[in-house]
Amino acid sequence: MHAITIFLSSALASFMGSLQLGPVNLYVIDTTLHKNISKAYWVALGGIIPEFMYCALAVYSGTYFMDNPTFLIVFKILLIAVLLVVGVIYLFKKHINLDIESPQKKMDSSNTKHFFKGFTLAGLNPQLLPYWMFVMVYFNSIQFLELKSEFDKLAYILGAGLGALILLMTIILTIKKFKTRISTYLNNKYYYKALGILFILISLQLLMTLL
Repeated sequence: MHAITIFLSSALASFMGSLQLGPVNLYVIDTTLHKNISKAYWVALGGIIPEFMYCALAVYSGTYFMDNPTFLIVFKILLIAVLLVVGVIYLFKKHINLDIESPQKKMDSSNTKHFFKGFTLAGLNPQLLPYWMFVMVYFNSIQFLELKSEFDKLAYILGAGLGALILLMTIILTIKKFKTRISTYLNNKYYYKALGILFILISLQLLMTLL
């Protein structure tokens, strides 16, 4: 019962932590709208793997990485570079109208490629390790959430991925349900430009944290 409580609490923490409009969320939204649901699922699956990885690092090696800030700085610089490149690509990308009656099913790229994009955007997120360390410290300060055994730690790690997956699936299914209404606002030539600016703003926000 103790491990189940940790699992559910970790999933909730992951869901809440993933609510911010980050690069993975943005890419899932765009893929759902302009590709197809299947590819969006692959982006989401790729995007949750780093949640498991960083949560495990927080549990087993968190102190080492937090005592070596160079690790986080390097990852932050890499993410800034990736976001700037993605932002510029979207900024100059040709607009494609959303065709609700005949959704785009062109196999322009493989599922593996979309999985890798989701994994890369999430994997370079320097905020994941500190976040899961903070949550772990908080859990250990509460008796009924304390990570006492290896089974508790496993439940904590699994919950981290589940919460992020639930959020991304919710985004995909919500967009699928309201795609017609959403397309009314997105069928304009400024959609990709706005998306590109969002990616660039996120990169600039990360850059400010380095200064």
